[in-house]
Amino acid sequence: MLPCVLFTLCLASAALAQPPPQPASPTPPWLPRGAYLGTFIRDGVIAPQARLQWQLVFFQGRTDTLGLLIEPLAALAVARPGTVVEGEDVPMTSFQYYSLMFALGYTSRRGPGWEWGFQVGTGPAWLHARFQNAPNDKDEESYLGGLLDGRARIGYRFDSVSLGFTVGYGDPYNYRRSSLARSYVGGLQLGFYADWR
Repeated sequence: MLPCVLFTLCLASAALAQPPPQPASPTPPWLPRGAYLGTFIRDGVIAPQARLQWQLVFFQGRTDTLGLLIEPLAALAVARPGTVVEGEDVPMTSFQYYSLMFALGYTSRRGPGWEWGFQVGTGPAWLHARFQNAPNDKDEESYLGGLLDGRARIGYRFDSVSLGFTVGYGDPYNYRRSSLARSYVGGLQLGFYADWR
């Protein structure tokens, strides 16, 4: 009997030594709890992007968080390919896309201030591009498709704000096969994030 009592007391003292769970976020759910500034790089297109992030946390452990992330996205190409049709002079004169991403995100906080995480999401994407000298008088494209997106991140938490670096990849789906711009959507993502949940 005595070994059982000692074992129970040891477990209880170990449980009491655990750090308390993190408090609820001071930011209400209807306000953004994060921001991302980065760029997509793909086949000669460099498209800086900006996102705001709403987070609906459905699991909060002592060091781990899992939640639904909602991110409106805007990307505008600042560098474009000289031609989008091989062997012809069809330059892309403007290119932008917008999306509303819904993602599943995980964050782990280990050690003093360090955190890492990842997210995978999808959402509708509106694409708009203009060209010169396009075949079949197709000088402008505008349509709705989809975007699949994933990012990994590592950062440091300073009191109530996290800052860090991200790397990821995005790819379109449900696009028009005749689209001249589809192969320039998404690509490698590099950027910085801030999180104040």
